[in-house]
Amino acid sequence: MIERVSLITGNEGKAREYAALLGIEVVGVKEDLIEIQSLDVVKVVERKATDAYSKLRSPVLVDDTGLVLHAWNGLPGALVAWFLDAVGTQGLLAMAAGVADRSATVTTALGYADADGVRVFTGTLDGLLTTEQRGDGGFGYDSIFAPGDGSLTFAEMTSDQKNAISHRRLAVEGLRKEFGL
Repeated sequence: MIERVSLITGNEGKAREYAALLGIEVVGVKEDLIEIQSLDVVKVVERKATDAYSKLRSPVLVDDTGLVLHAWNGLPGALVAWFLDAVGTQGLLAMAAGVADRSATVTTALGYADADGVRVFTGTLDGLLTTEQRGDGGFGYDSIFAPGDGSLTFAEMTSDQKNAISHRRLAVEGLRKEFGL
């Protein structure tokens, strides 16, 4: 049974989320990994997990999340972090200002790599891209993505509310089942 795992991330909030969801010690490790350019989060994670394990030589988690605005035919997908780094959440909202169909999907791919290879677990959640930033919590696009009926963004939810329904939780459920956690 896994009791402790490294998570490749520079985001302390993400490490805390995974620790709460997994119920084990998750140690955030900042490591530069090769990130292929693909809209497909599974392809990105498979490569990152392989690279991370080859560097650390111990069990490791990596993840990648994509945000897809349905009207944009798959964009920004796994490139959402690049979009946010370049223009921020406000810029992303400005780019989508004329889009009538605000339906969106977030998908997390969670990769676990050890001596036996790489396993990938996914979680997908439908919702809406808001027309303005809402809420102060969370990180990344949490203030502009509202799951389900769109009544609350992730940033307007408590950590417990978000963790109860999130795409990360869905990916973690697959990992927990695989390893009996």
